[in-house]
Amino acid sequence: MKKTRWIYILLSAGLFLLIALFELGPLMWMGITSIKPAGTEFRIPMEILPVEPTLDNYAVVSGEDFRIQDAILNSLIVSGSAMLGTLLLSGLAAFAMARTRVSHKRRSFFAIQAAGIVPPIIIIAPTFVLLRSLGLLGTLGALIIPHMSYGIPLATLLIAGYFAGIPLAIDEAARIDGASSIRIFFQILLPVLKPVLFSAGVLSFLGSWGDFMHAFTVSLGLPEARTVPVAILSFSSAFQLQWAWIAAGVMLSVLPVVVLVAVFQRYLIGGLTSGALS
Repeated sequence: MKKTRWIYILLSAGLFLLIALFELGPLMWMGITSIKPAGTEFRIPMEILPVEPTLDNYAVVSGEDFRIQDAILNSLIVSGSAMLGTLLLSGLAAFAMARTRVSHKRRSFFAIQAAGIVPPIIIIAPTFVLLRSLGLLGTLGALIIPHMSYGIPLATLLIAGYFAGIPLAIDEAARIDGASSIRIFFQILLPVLKPVLFSAGVLSFLGSWGDFMHAFTVSLGLPEARTVPVAILSFSSAFQLQWAWIAAGVMLSVLPVVVLVAVFQRYLIGGLTSGALS
């Protein structure tokens, strides 16, 4: 029995290590490349670990010529604003569908989810035309508004599912005391929704942070509207595939995401495993 248990533990540990290596291997290699002196990443035979590690690559990408920190700030503004807008609109939509007696709420819910199935790349052209007519091209607003709409279906699904686990008696008691629907949502139910709001918020933030195609299309290459993925592409062109510098830019851009997930991971798991829409 003990032998079988140890075999099971070893196999589980081996499988875990393989998955971890598969998932974290590229990031580890980026980190190693980012501390290699520029140009040494092309050496043959290849150096696994740098002989003379250096932080000069980080100084280059954050210097006056490229300023990766400006792109990171733009991404933080876009992703943070899109996340807040998504949570507000999704929360109100989920409240209306799960806690009120509005007409056609199930049809509305499935219509929102159907919209979430459409890949964003399919609607880039009409989105570009709409943003151009609004005069938003080349601004952060051209990124924030579409990113909000991309995140609403999933966030609505998660929040509506969480609402299903909250007794309706809370709403009824508040209405007897004269509370309006808006007051019930913001003052009574919103504090209870913290786990799922963190979960939906993190997913919305990550989706916005990693967007490339839409950001590349509507930013028009302007530095003031350039987010991290677009900036790294421009670094690739400017550096002529100087991978040590590009790796340093990637590592700096990953830091905010790692911190976000590390801080809110327990809420992320709790929100994803909560309830279902009744």
